[in-house]
Amino acid sequence: MLINIFKNWNNNMNSLIADLKKAEKILSQYSGGYSGEHLSAEEFHKDLVDRINKLENGDISVIEDLWIWFAPTCQWDDFVGNVDLGERIFQQLNKIKKIQ
Repeated sequence: MLINIFKNWNNNMNSLIADLKKAEKILSQYSGGYSGEHLSAEEFHKDLVDRINKLENGDISVIEDLWIWFAPTCQWDDFVGNVDLGERIFQQLNKIKKIQ
């Protein structure tokens, strides 16, 4: 059972990181704007890259930031608006938060 939990966690994390990298590439094409704690798309992009790097290195404390940023009507929607990708990432983060 423990092995299945680990495999599930690992699969969820790999899928999340892949989608976050897609989001990062899309976001890198945007500039300006404003949303909550980020004064521009460039600032949000910088923070997203930082959180992806930390997550890839095993720092799961960034899950909360990502969850907030990809929640409906938050930073991702404000700057990019790719609802399908944003919702998929948000749902993946929800699953991971439940496993934690």
